[in-house]
Amino acid sequence: MKMKTMKTVVRYLLVLPLLFLVSSCSDEDYLNVIPDNSTALVAIDAQKLFDGNVDGVLGKALSTGDIDKCGIDFLSKIYLFETFDGNIGVAAKVSNSGDLEDFLNSLSKKGICKGTVQYEDFKFTVIKDTWVAGFSSDALVVMGPSLPAVQAETKRQIVKLLNQDEEHGIKNSPMFEKMESIEGAVAVVAQASALPEKLAAPFTLGAPKDADLSQIIIAADLRKNGEGCILIDGETFSFNKGIDEKLKKSREAFRPIKDSYVGNMSRNSVWGAFMNVDGKVFINMLHANKAFQALLAGMNMAIDMDKIIKSIDGDVVLASPNGIGEGEMDMVMCARISDKAFLADVDYWKRSCPAGSKITDWRNNAFCYTNGDMSYYFGVTDDMQFYSASTEIEALNVLSESETPLSEDIQEIIKGKRFAVVFNVGAYSSLSGQQGGVVKTLLGETKTILYVMK
Repeated sequence: MKMKTMKTVVRYLLVLPLLFLVSSCSDEDYLNVIPDNSTALVAIDAQKLFDGNVDGVLGKALSTGDIDKCGIDFLSKIYLFETFDGNIGVAAKVSNSGDLEDFLNSLSKKGICKGTVQYEDFKFTVIKDTWVAGFSSDALVVMGPSLPAVQAETKRQIVKLLNQDEEHGIKNSPMFEKMESIEGAVAVVAQASALPEKLAAPFTLGAPKDADLSQIIIAADLRKNGEGCILIDGETFSFNKGIDEKLKKSREAFRPIKDSYVGNMSRNSVWGAFMNVDGKVFINMLHANKAFQALLAGMNMAIDMDKIIKSIDGDVVLASPNGIGEGEMDMVMCARISDKAFLADVDYWKRSCPAGSKITDWRNNAFCYTNGDMSYYFGVTDDMQFYSASTEIEALNVLSESETPLSEDIQEIIKGKRFAVVFNVGAYSSLSGQQGGVVKTLLGETKTILYVMK
């Protein structure tokens, strides 16, 4: 009897780890729907992001008073991904497919989505006429935006993903492995090719000129930092050893930010960027970057910005008080410079201005470039600071501490970092109408997003 009992105990000891392994794999089966060749991946821990108030935040967003009955497991991470052909997808773990079907059918009565229908082995609906959603007992996949004419194809793509096994899922990919190492409410790993060119530009500075954007990876973790602020710690790297070594070396061009201008940006500005660079090194990085190369080419038609940038040696701040609209510039800049030799070229710039534009004297060692409705004021102070802005008032104030500076906490975080960008959520919301309102809803009471380079 004792021998029998001992054998039983041994069997349990051998089987329990196996059961645990199987159950653990089963818990992550929903990840198999994410393609292993995804170009961008975002993991959202709803519990951390909303400080445990998932019911309050997501309940409102999903138009339900009880998210426990919507059939989605919000204790597990939600993933956003971009496929290699540019489609956007969302993957979530299903806790109860019956509850999920009931929930979607209740939303259809409110006009939010269509009633669920069977398609092959899965249930489907269309949300807001543009997002196709399909689900199994394990996973929910939402893809789009998708026009009605191509929604049948989107359905077939979702069926393929729902049938996908671990071999073709994201779990064994280098991107997912990198994501698993990032702590935070929201973790992001994306190829630079997955981002709009202008947005990717700052992250690809220092990459070899011939490097493909798909080889440059941006990784970041997002977390709350005090009242109303989200802090994003980011880094740019590559799985290609040669490119990664050049990216690491280029990071040395960004020196620790001092406190020269951290108080000069108004908290009411739409965004601002801070850095500390040697302009002679920095200009080469800008010219190796396609987006900045095109921007400099346009500016150099009237003003030799290359020469101005080469003169920089120290802290730099760029800020946009009111955003950048179509065909207009609204930017302020101030920077420490090591020489002002470019002032000797201003007379030549005046004579060679393109038709319809001119450069006139404004103040001592300061000038105004105008081109139709656009103005650009720029100058140099006696103590070797360059300053510029789109309006005369902004140009006069850019070197002074703002009357409404960034909070002390944010200023302290910026100091010592190699690169930082501050984004004003409230200003974006007011500028961008409905789209900005969506951003504000998702981010709750967040007022500021701060990105810093690791």
